[in-house]
Amino acid sequence: MKIDLYLTPVPIGKATAEGKAVVIIDVLRSSTSICAAFVSGAKGVIPTPGPGEAGEMWTKIGGDMAVLAGERHGVKIENFQLGNSPSEFTAEAVGGKFVVMTTTNGTALFSKTYNAAPVISGCLVNISLVAERIARVDKDLIIACCGREGHFSIEDTICGGMLVHLLAERHQKRIVQNDAAALALLLYETNKETIKEAIAGGEHGHYLASIGFAEDVAVASEVDSMSVLPVLKDGRLVLETD
Repeated sequence: MKIDLYLTPVPIGKATAEGKAVVIIDVLRSSTSICAAFVSGAKGVIPTPGPGEAGEMWTKIGGDMAVLAGERHGVKIENFQLGNSPSEFTAEAVGGKFVVMTTTNGTALFSKTYNAAPVISGCLVNISLVAERIARVDKDLIIACCGREGHFSIEDTICGGMLVHLLAERHQKRIVQNDAAALALLLYETNKETIKEAIAGGEHGHYLASIGFAEDVAVASEVDSMSVLPVLKDGRLVLETD
C-alpha cells in the first residue's frame, strides 16, 4: 500500500486521486463535528466550499429538511443555524436532517477528490473505523490533512500518523510512504501517550480555547469515542454501516 500524506491542504489533482482511497482529516473541528452529526442521527452532511454555496444548497433542499452549519475563523457564520462545535450537533438540531456545512479548513477538499473511492471524513474520534475500512479496501491511500488556514497543524498530522501506524501495526499492511507520512508517524509515536496535551498545546488548540471552545478541543482529542464512518457518495457524506 502506497501512502501519500499531505501536511497542508494542497489541491488534490485528478491524476493524483483517481483510483485511490482518500481520508480527509480536520480534527479541529469539522471532521469531529461531522461524526457528532451522525451520532445524533443526521441523514447526511453536505460539505461546501463557501457560505454562498452552502446557502444555495440549503435553499435547494429546503429548510425543513436541512440545517446550515459553518464557521469562519472559529466563529459561527451570521444567519447560519449552527457553527462548528461538536456540542451543537444534537439530535434535536440535526436528527433526520441534512447538514449543509462550510468551514474555514475542512470542507473544501471534498470537491477535489474526483474519482477517488472511498473518500472518508476521518479524525481521532473515529480513527480505528477509518483504519479498518482503508485496510479492507486495500488501495493506495491519500491522507489529506486540512491544517489551519493553509498551514501545518499538529492535530491533523498526529491523526494522520496514527492512521499510518494502525494500518502498519494493527492491520499488518506493507506500506510504502512518502516523507510527510513518515514525519506524521514519528510525530504520533512521540506524542501517543500525550495526544490531548499535544493538541491543546498546539496553535489551533490555543486559539479555540481563547475564543471559548476549549471543551471542543478536549472532545476532538478523544480517540475512538464516536463509532461512525462518514463516506462521500454523490457529493454527500453518508453513514457507512457495512
